[in-house]
Amino acid sequence: MIDDWLEVVDAPSDRERAQLLNLQLASAATHPRLVDHDNEGWHLHYRDDGQSMPQVLRSVICTGTALHLTTRGMHRLHRCEASPCANVVVDVTRNGRQRYCCVRCANRAAVRRHRARA
Repeated sequence: MIDDWLEVVDAPSDRERAQLLNLQLASAATHPRLVDHDNEGWHLHYRDDGQSMPQVLRSVICTGTALHLTTRGMHRLHRCEASPCANVVVDVTRNGRQRYCCVRCANRAAVRRHRARA
């Protein structure tokens, strides 16, 4: 499931990213519906009842990714730019320019740029 999702992350264009995610959503999600169970209050489910945990995770991750990309922007999902890190960056910054997965990677990249100039 994660390998399939990483194909979405690594897609070379917005159109291909959308196509890959749509294929995964078609196999994972169902019509949204309101549910109230376990005294959690009313909320939306994008999956059928009685699914296995991997299928539930696929539904939640694909739906969450689709919501993030459509509300924040298709460019806000990518790999960390600090070599050799390959972590996924889910950009939630205000300006939409998050390049690194964490402060450590940002600092490491800054040190490399500084040393390259020296």
